[in-house]
Amino acid sequence: MSNWPLLSVLIWLPILGGALILAIRDAQTARWASPGVAVLTFVASLSLLSGYDVGNDALQFVETRAWIPAYDIGYNLGVDGIAIALILLTTLVSVLALIGAWSAIDKRVNQYVAAFLILEGVTVGIFAATDAMLFYVFFEAMLIPMFLIIGVWGGPRRIYAALKFFLYTFLGSVLMLVALIYLYLKGDSFQLADLYQLQLSGKEQTWIFFAFLIAFAVKVPMFPVHTWLPDAHVEAPTAGSVILGRHRPEDRWLRLPSLQPADRSGRIAGMGLAGDHAVAHRGDLRRPGRPGAGRHEEADRLFVDRAHGLCHPGHLHCAVAGT
Repeated sequence: MSNWPLLSVLIWLPILGGALILAIRDAQTARWASPGVAVLTFVASLSLLSGYDVGNDALQFVETRAWIPAYDIGYNLGVDGIAIALILLTTLVSVLALIGAWSAIDKRVNQYVAAFLILEGVTVGIFAATDAMLFYVFFEAMLIPMFLIIGVWGGPRRIYAALKFFLYTFLGSVLMLVALIYLYLKGDSFQLADLYQLQLSGKEQTWIFFAFLIAFAVKVPMFPVHTWLPDAHVEAPTAGSVILGRHRPEDRWLRLPSLQPADRSGRIAGMGLAGDHAVAHRGDLRRPGRPGAGRHEEADRLFVDRAHGLCHPGHLHCAVAGT
């Protein structure tokens, strides 16, 4: 495995590339430059496959740097097998989505592709972060480009859909922030490895578990906090809808051993849109007769009608809490 900061490259290459493309006023140049950045990111992400040690169950491609030492907040990155798969999916889908938007986006092209590239970078950051506050920063940062993609380039009700998406997901994640701060006060650390060793009472475990669960339930989304998704899916441009449809249950946080008693089975229940743990059906994601009701069908086919829980046969592995 090489010592170069691969995960940082995958995070910051699209973010910096998007920032530079903002300065490009010519729409055609922006159209060519953005897939170029995305292709470079995808090619770089292939190094995750060649460098991954399948016989090692520890986090790999680890990067550790001090960020805010006073509070033990670090720029710490690392990935496991499922994170690598989803990073590769993110970088590949980003290339296809930008190519697919070549003629579909005809206004403020440089701003659209820049927002999409920045969204790609922070999404990779979500999958790679092993510091709780760094994870939270990436988790919240993705709201901004997604809000803009829906609100500026979406359908007729784009403003309503964008505001609903932002408010639901932002307010839901406030509970996660409270839980993270509480864990820091108990263990004096935001590092994932330290949180795995933290000892909490049964009551503390239960409250923290459900704080995380509610935050992720909104993002997945699960009933009854799922109503933002049909509006966002319908109003978002196709590429934005694809990103909305691809997610990972944040299992590395819900699987903290200190939260095991909150889930007596020892396993994290599947959280998906269909399957054994269904909370919605494909037909609920598109509203017949509404603008754009049918344009996302092929994209939805990739992501819906499969439970994305950790213990579902369609998933990459079945994870037991604390292992």
